[in-house]
Amino acid sequence: MKLLTLLAFPQLYTYYKLAIQNWCSTSTSSSHSPPYKIHGLWGDLTSTTYPSYCSHIPFNQTELENSPQYPQFLKYWYDCTPEETQHLYEHEWSKHGTCIQLQTNFTQNEYFEKALELYMQVEPLSTDAVCFDLEFKKIDCPP
Repeated sequence: MKLLTLLAFPQLYTYYKLAIQNWCSTSTSSSHSPPYKIHGLWGDLTSTTYPSYCSHIPFNQTELENSPQYPQFLKYWYDCTPEETQHLYEHEWSKHGTCIQLQTNFTQNEYFEKALELYMQVEPLSTDAVCFDLEFKKIDCPP
């Protein structure tokens, strides 16, 4: 089944989408909306079409914790609880990171570090996505 996904996408994707979320966040003031944080970095073909689960390279939490950027991941890329955060990391790597890895040859940590780097370039945010071309230059997201 996963092989069919690859065959359906001769070029795995044509741009990157940095998906942003703001659920499970708290605000310092009731007059401000919760801060946006990273949801994931996705390779997209169109605004509704993307490859997913492109390989069986497993997520490795210990490897991620060894990244010098790990404290920043916990600050800018988290979910409602620590357990849900670990699940989010595993899900994002398995569903999206493995596809980006096939086209860029990024390691697991390079995938997470690139997402963080892109987020830091465009933060603060008030939108649910920011798009980048294949050279990681900011572009308008396709409609």
